Amino acid sequence: MYSACSLGLASVIGRSPWGQSGMANQTVEASPQAYARIGGGLYLVIIVLGAFAEGYVASKLIAPGDAATTAHNIMAARGLWQLSVAGDLIIVLCAVPLLWIEYLLLRPVSRQLVLLAVLFNLVSLAVEAISKLFLLVVMPTLGNADYLKAFEPQQLQVLANLALRSHDIAFNIALIFFGSRAW
Repeated sequence: MYSACSLGLASVIGRSPWGQSGMANQTVEASPQAYARIGGGLYLVIIVLGAFAEGYVASKLIAPGDAATTAHNIMAARGLWQLSVAGDLIIVLCAVPLLWIEYLLLRPVSRQLVLLAVLFNLVSLAVEAISKLFLLVVMPTLGNADYLKAFEPQQLQVLANLALRSHDIAFNIALIFFGSRAW
């Protein structure tokens, strides 16, 4: 089975994912269904990981308006939190080859419109990737490193909560650009 990353790279170098030479455009036009299926698989991975990270884990660990409870929940379920953050990062990684597949499939319809959609989606992915940095800050903020002793535990809990809120704001901004490509 060929990965989506090898599919995208193969398209760039002018080979189909099955090793045949030819123009990338000809490959997509010859077998758009294979590209669409890989894109659908990537969407499925994104949906499942997003539902897990933003739906299940966030609803279990984040107590809205209560920084202390949220901090306690995250520290009590460190593995679950780390798995959730890893899932969020994988979502962004899967979105890159998906964007390339969308471009290849929609380019024959309207090159100008698909380039505009790619531009909006790239901005969305960049902002979303930055939003994930805020999630990566939560665990170290709640840790017990020596430099954190300058803060009271309540202050660290509020800082971690601020990182979570910053993620939400940045992610919502990313969604604005993601939604803009649909018009």
